Parts: sequence; structure tokens; C-alpha cells
Amino acid sequence: MRIGIDARLAGARRTGIGSYTANLIAALARAGAQERFVLFSDRPIPEHAAGGFEQVVVPVRRRLLWTFGALPRACRRARLELFHGTTNFELPAFAGCPLVATVHDLIPLRFPGAVSRRFGLLFRALIGRTLRAARRVITVSEFTRREIVERYPFAAGKIAVVPNGVDPVFTAAGDGEADRRVRERHGLAGRYLLFVGVFEPRKNVPLLVDAFEILRHTHPEAADLQLALAGGAGWQGEAIAAAVRSRGLEPAVRLLGYVADADLPALYRGATLAVVPSQYEGFGIPAIEAMACGAPVLAAAAAALPETVGDAGELFPPGDPGLLAGRLAGLASDPVRLAVLRERGLARAAGFTWDRAAALTLEVYREAAQVQG
Repeated sequence: MRIGIDARLAGARRTGIGSYTANLIAALARAGAQERFVLFSDRPIPEHAAGGFEQVVVPVRRRLLWTFGALPRACRRARLELFHGTTNFELPAFAGCPLVATVHDLIPLRFPGAVSRRFGLLFRALIGRTLRAARRVITVSEFTRREIVERYPFAAGKIAVVPNGVDPVFTAAGDGEADRRVRERHGLAGRYLLFVGVFEPRKNVPLLVDAFEILRHTHPEAADLQLALAGGAGWQGEAIAAAVRSRGLEPAVRLLGYVADADLPALYRGATLAVVPSQYEGFGIPAIEAMACGAPVLAAAAAALPETVGDAGELFPPGDPGLLAGRLAGLASDPVRLAVLRERGLARAAGFTWDRAAALTLEVYREAAQVQG
């Protein structure tokens, strides 16, 4: 088959859907499948991110014009036999071929404040159409599948769960001296707790900051711990930075900003504990990245995180900062438990590979091509 992929985010700063798209493309290239892939984007994709596949650049920057105007024409000219929309809610109309959509989560419906008003309106207007138009729908977790079926029962029979993989750069095998230099560059010299993610309401970063403040005041055995917050500023960046300053938590709290993939593994490998306090995740990539790097994980018992973490990490209810402070202190002072979590995490993460995700995705493509529309 000749299969098109929406690859607009594959060459961008890689978070969330961009990481998914780039890693899937790379794994499909490694798979050596008979299918031929064509990557569609609104700008050229760097060669290292294109997997050697054919590219079609459709230079239209307005989102709706690209999806419903320029892209369908480009799909028909490319004589596709299937098109895969990767961006959660967008599929071209009249593309002349069967469609597959990946729906990562329903964040704009569950947490409207996590996205702009315009984006939320766009998502609500298009997600139902996307689920109807797609012959097959890929979701990244059983949790997301259940959420979709609850709101859109008509989609139940067309959903396949294909868990995300872990980018191969996230590994426990690192260069100790190089890792140390990376951590020192980010101001991390001793023991630290690590959060990775965008600062937006559903990520629950204020809860973690509150818990860390309590920890410093009530658990002297944890007084040497730092809290490293790695991620884009998002919706809450300024508010979180102001709270850290006003409470006198600097330099114990390090606001690292966006951290490149080249540095992240070293930060994970050096962390005493990786904390994922999110109220909502469709999968929870930072949890599995941390485990792949050998960092023990403490995650909120919310949304898809229990499914992703399994019994390889500790879970906590995500509403009580005092309770979280106690769990942080207890784990940070228990080297035996940390060692157990580290080993369990490494074993769990080994099962989440992009090669497996690509193989399952190829099965979905073949099923979609055979189903009568």
C-alpha cells in the first residue's frame, strides 16, 4: 500500500504528539514493511526525522485550510491507498482513500482550561467527525479507549489500543561523568526530585510545589533534596515561578525550562525520584521514560497513569499536598524500596517499544484497507 501520514509535528520541538509522530515514522522505517509511506507537512521535515520516506510539502499555514482544502488535493494527487491522521482530531475530507486516526486523549473535553478557547472549539467541532470518518481509530491506552466509547459509543468497534513506545535515547546506560556535567549545568549537584512536562493545570505542578514546601518544613531528613521542574512554561509557567520566588524556595526548586532530549536521560538517571502528579494523562510518557532510565517513579493514581505504571511505580491520590509530602519523604529515605522500584521500572519499560507500536500500527493499516467503507 501507499500510505500517507500527517507528519506536521515530526520535525518540531518534540513533546506529546510530535514525539509520537517522529518515533512512529522512525520505527516504520526500521520495520522494512512492503508499504510505501508518504509524509505530508506544511514545511519540509528535516531528513533525520523523515525516515528516508517521500515527502509532500503543502505550504499552507492556516490549520483548517491545510486539513480541508490543500491536504485532500495533495492526497488525491499522491494516489494514496490509506491516510493516517496523527494529530488527535483532524482528518482530511474527500481524500480519496480510507482513513485512520490516532486519538491520544480527550483533554479539550475533560480539561477545557488546558487549551486555548479557539483550540477547544475546534476540537469539539471536529472530534466527532474524525471518529466517524476513520475506518480505524488508534488510541494509546485502554483508558483513552474507554473515554472515547463513553462519549462516542458508535466508535467502539473501530478502536485499537496501541501503547506508545519509549524513544531509544531514554536508557539506563549512560556515561557517568557526562551525566554529572549535564546535571551540574542545570544546577543539580545532589539528590533531587524530577518533574518533566508542560506547566498547565492538568499537570498538577502547584500540588508538587506545595508538597515540596511542606516536605522542607516537616521532614528534616529530606532537607538536602532539590525539586527540578523541567518543561515548557505553558499556561502556568509565570504563576509557578512567582510562587517559587515568593515562598523563598529558590534555589531548592530549580525551574529548568524546556530540556532537550539530549539532556533529559541524564536528568532521569540522576533523579532520586521522578514524580508524575498529573490529574489527566492519555498515556503518561514521562513515567515510562523515567522507568527506562532507571528512575524510581511516584505517580498520581489518575487517568491512564495506573495503567502505564502498573506495579512498577508507587501511586498516590492527587489531591492532598501533605500526603504527597509524606510519600516523597518516605520514599526518598528508603534506599531498599527505591532499588526495588528501579528494577521493576526497567523491566516494565522494556515492554514499551516503538518497534512494537509500529508493528501494531501496520496491522491497523492493513485492517482498515480491507474493511468496506
